[in-house]
Amino acid sequence: MAKILVIDDDQDLLDAVRLMLEKAHFEVEVALTPEQGIEKVKSSAPDLVVLDVMMPSGYEGFAVARAIREDLKMQHLPIVILSCVHEEKQIPYRFAPDESYLPVDVFLDKPIDIDRLLATVNELLGEEREEPKYPL
Repeated sequence: MAKILVIDDDQDLLDAVRLMLEKAHFEVEVALTPEQGIEKVKSSAPDLVVLDVMMPSGYEGFAVARAIREDLKMQHLPIVILSCVHEEKQIPYRFAPDESYLPVDVFLDKPIDIDRLLATVNELLGEEREEPKYPL
């Protein structure tokens, strides 16, 4: 059974995503802060991370993604950003996976259709991970 770590500061969203992923037969760990998330990446060795962008201090999800790739040297760990940053901040551009700024595999907007999230997770876990899509 694949293990997924969900990092988000919204407890309700964590509970909902956890329940949906567990129903799809994934083992799920959760973290409410970027610091907890980094610790759980190190201690629980997830197969995939679902990560929010906007947390208590701003755009911490971007820093967590970079820390996973750079500090922890986990180039092969799939990372899915799940965020409402586009809608909430009304920015005139869209964030997307990028090797130099946002080294993640997929960027999905909230609210997310659970079928789309499950399809994304299944696709990423099924891929050969010799090289990440967006390495540093």
